[in-house]
Amino acid sequence: MPKKRDYRQRICKPYSKLFLMKINITDLAKTEVVGKGIADYLSNFTGLAIFYLDGDLGTGKTTLVREVLKYLGWGGAVKSPTFSILEEYKINDKDIYHSDLYRLNNENDFEMLGLEINERTKGILFIEWPGKISKFNFGNEFFLKLSIEKKQRFIEFEASDQEFLNCINRINI
Repeated sequence: MPKKRDYRQRICKPYSKLFLMKINITDLAKTEVVGKGIADYLSNFTGLAIFYLDGDLGTGKTTLVREVLKYLGWGGAVKSPTFSILEEYKINDKDIYHSDLYRLNNENDFEMLGLEINERTKGILFIEWPGKISKFNFGNEFFLKLSIEKKQRFIEFEASDQEFLNCINRINI
């Protein structure tokens, strides 16, 4: 019987609280499993979770958000916020925002959306194309990089929240 291949790579940065992990999510089923792992973490989360989703067009940023929302209990459609720039959801008393900043020119454009995020904000914020704005530097920040390498799709996690890392570490694909 062939040995099951582990598609995860773990890298710890020395002298840092950050943890890096890279997972192959070429198949949609793998993206679903990752989405469920993130949703497991978020299901009891009560603070501010900010997910910076970096990656080129077509790497699966919106697909990942769709899977997270599905496992949090969202039954409706999840459309890409490419044109609307911001989509809002309310799931089990959680305010969830999904933004796609691809079409923004600068940080002022983001501020014009009217989304007020500060240290007291509670909810979940998914930001596609996060390079268009400065990081918030408060709340629980998670850096996810989605990429395509040699026709395979990958997601890399960078975070310092141990509970989140435990949820991701339990992903078995």
